[in-house]
Amino acid sequence: MRTIFAIVMSFMLLCGLTHAQEPLWTPEPGDLDPEVNLALGKTVSFSPQPNYGLTSAGDTDATDLTDGRLSDRPDGKLWFQAKCVGYSYGGRANLSLDLGEAEPISEIAIRFQGGSPQGGITGPTWMAALVSDDGETWRQVGEYSILGRDDNEALGVPRDEGTAFVHRFRFSDLNTRGRYVGLAFYCSGLLVSDEMYVVRGEHDADAVDLAALPVVDFSTSRPQMQLHKPYLWFTTNIATPNPVGLIAPDGAETQDVTIALELPPGVQLVDGGGFGRGSEDAPAEPLSAIEGEHIADGWTRYEWSGTAGAATKTWGRLFIGGDWEDGREGEMRYQVAYADGTQAPVMTVPIRAVEVSETEQPDELVVGLSWYGLGSMVSWPDSLGAFRTMGLNTISNHAHWIAKPGAAGYDEQWALWDEAREQGFKLLNIDSTFHRIPNEPETRCQFADGTIGTKLCPSYRGQYYRAELERVASQNAKAKPDYIFPDIELWGWRGPTDAEKCTRCQADFAESGCETLAEWQLQKGSEMWVDVVEAIRAAVAEAGGLEPEFGVYDWVPTSDYQYTWPFRRLYPEYLQSAQPSTYTPLNWFNIMTVGGEARASRELLDGPDALPWISPGDAGTFDGERFRYALLECFCNGARGMNFWSGRVWDTEILVAYSRVIRNLVPVEDLLLAGELLEGAEVQGPGRISGVVADGEMVVLVADYYQDAGGAVTVKLPVDAAMTATDLDTGETLTVAADGTLRVPLEGVRARVLHIM
Repeated sequence: MRTIFAIVMSFMLLCGLTHAQEPLWTPEPGDLDPEVNLALGKTVSFSPQPNYGLTSAGDTDATDLTDGRLSDRPDGKLWFQAKCVGYSYGGRANLSLDLGEAEPISEIAIRFQGGSPQGGITGPTWMAALVSDDGETWRQVGEYSILGRDDNEALGVPRDEGTAFVHRFRFSDLNTRGRYVGLAFYCSGLLVSDEMYVVRGEHDADAVDLAALPVVDFSTSRPQMQLHKPYLWFTTNIATPNPVGLIAPDGAETQDVTIALELPPGVQLVDGGGFGRGSEDAPAEPLSAIEGEHIADGWTRYEWSGTAGAATKTWGRLFIGGDWEDGREGEMRYQVAYADGTQAPVMTVPIRAVEVSETEQPDELVVGLSWYGLGSMVSWPDSLGAFRTMGLNTISNHAHWIAKPGAAGYDEQWALWDEAREQGFKLLNIDSTFHRIPNEPETRCQFADGTIGTKLCPSYRGQYYRAELERVASQNAKAKPDYIFPDIELWGWRGPTDAEKCTRCQADFAESGCETLAEWQLQKGSEMWVDVVEAIRAAVAEAGGLEPEFGVYDWVPTSDYQYTWPFRRLYPEYLQSAQPSTYTPLNWFNIMTVGGEARASRELLDGPDALPWISPGDAGTFDGERFRYALLECFCNGARGMNFWSGRVWDTEILVAYSRVIRNLVPVEDLLLAGELLEGAEVQGPGRISGVVADGEMVVLVADYYQDAGGAVTVKLPVDAAMTATDLDTGETLTVAADGTLRVPLEGVRARVLHIM
């Protein structure tokens, strides 16, 4: 589903890569002096290896960050250059270098692309600078984060506003020492750098007391367990997951490990799974089967074996519970031991307890977890009960991923699906339609010289095409879902370009009556999708199901997806929702972009039929506050539900934020569904307003994400008389003057959602 950076790579072909202008950046004094910049010329080790195709060209990543060469593109777009290093949807990553001997260090720095010039391209969400004398014991000397706080001002990071920039993140005045230097960071959708630095200090290295600094688990040579945030929330009245990732260098051999988790009094391990335990044919026992060992000071230790292999965001999941009161904070500990007898250091993690308020499920708003499918749901303790408490009303399935009858998990997953239906949940099936047409010669474009293309031919309608229609129809006949949301990314952003020289396509074009190949291409896309819908409708009806609602990832009324799929021809008969995709609500600009994309679709629809896609953390993990604002932006700009890719990184904090949004919006669900986009509202000074209005009532989101308004935003609303604005989160009431003036205090928050009547 994630082709955003394939699009970026393809776009390069249309961009001139020679520039007459001068480059934007030149080295600073001392950057090219190895006596000052100790990193210069050193080899960098990575775990995992950077994976972005354009920047990894030439296999020079190991020296690209220390060669003294900055990006020389005058447009500031690092991701086009092989002299840079890039991670696409990388998650947590480590890099390190060996200075050759222990040196005094005053600064560790690295340049990262920022500005959100295209969706997903931002700086890191979290980063730590580390030093070591021996390459084994690492100590943290600096940290940057936008998780639960915003360190951008402290590090001088410019605002993300849609224009490319590169910022030098500096951990300065360190007065530390080390032979080895490391950086750990959490990537965004695309994280790109062109240079790092280690600046020699003038202090005495031998006088530095490294023992006073905290030891952390860090390595670029062995697998490393990691949480996706430097803290963890857990729920006390329901079970909610917290994902555990694995960092590993490329090519690392699989090895047995032992994981130990220590929890304080009143907190316990409820369940969990993964960690390389068991197999599809012989699943391991859930972690709930582990009996904790009581240790000192009332703590409990849980220990289990696992297998560490390739890097992954979901090595395992932990469900932690307890009887702590809401908001209580403390800490937990974990440690990994390896097969050769070595042990990672004990990691101490701040934890926080939260009680989820019972939240009413909406009747019509589509609120589920999308790509969090049945395979994960069956290992979530009382998953349906947790969904109900949080107010989630939609359960997801990937019917084509469920094992065949008789295989492990088959019966459990379908039983959960049926139980969800009986309990009144809405059911969503996600499919990758047409992607399962096999790569056979007859299914590819046919060229005059006898060769074939590499992608599906848009005019192919043979046996494999018919078999694919039968597959998707029969699977949905079994599932009988309320919603069917396929993901169809058959070609690059330019569409099926092989059709221009395909003899079959040219013959079909000649017979089509279309004046242009572009018009013919839209005709073929429309024909393919209508075939899918009609096949599913017939099969589901025959199976006794109700007609489902259809929508496709990233099909929107503002454009023809891949120049092939004409949304406006298909809506509303063959499509009932637009599904704009904006994956990275990390920074304030991105959050506003999410709302803007929802609004752009809603403006061209007959009703509130926008169901946007965002990421719950795959394109950079983020805190509950940012997630909540992103969701509110969507709903207050005309959406009637949400979609998410993927299911890997949902954690307690953002699930709690999601539940809070549902709790805010349920009282005004009817207004959101019946309303039109708010027009005519004005912001007096800095700030932003979005909203939906019906019969004079409004739901509005008033925001000052950059905090420029001095603690309050004043708006002027199109009203005929004085009204009352009720904060849907706190219950506080504000007065709307007869002329429409409303002053919204924002102390301690960046946005408020209000019901005006």
